[in-house]
Amino acid sequence: MAAAVLGAGLAGFSPPALAAAPSVTVSADQALRFGSFFTDTTGTRTVSATGSVTGSAIIPLTGTSPGPAQFTVTYDRGNNANTSYSLLIAVLVPGTASQVSGGVTGTIASFDTDLPGVNALLPGQTAQVTLTGCQRRICSRTFRVGGTLQVARTSGGAQLAIPVPIVVTLLAEL
Repeated sequence: MAAAVLGAGLAGFSPPALAAAPSVTVSADQALRFGSFFTDTTGTRTVSATGSVTGSAIIPLTGTSPGPAQFTVTYDRGNNANTSYSLLIAVLVPGTASQVSGGVTGTIASFDTDLPGVNALLPGQTAQVTLTGCQRRICSRTFRVGGTLQVARTSGGAQLAIPVPIVVTLLAEL
């Protein structure tokens, strides 16, 4: 009889749910935009992570408005543990971003960001950032990236669309 009771008890037993593997993703919400402008031969235009715009040897034109890129980092810790945590992540811009179109060359060689504790993102170098205040299974943070576009024009004009790749790696959950 004891075996029958034990068997009946196990029949209603559900094994605990397994947690998913932790994962981190980054999404590009908005591209870095330098707007419309003209230069005789060479010039630079800087769009900061805060949205301020400066230029050298360029003439702003009406058209597309300049603005920083925006990215969202999302971390899924894989379980619903009810404890607050922080994330240590590495952010990398793999290299300079450039494009040649007709007689115009554009290169973005320096980047800035509004990530806490990081002023600049140097191409090819990782920046470590601690994101605090995570309290749920999924924690996300949005950040902006600005940059300086160096333009050289030998002839004609062009519409440049230079993607800014960002790589985010989770180093630790703290």
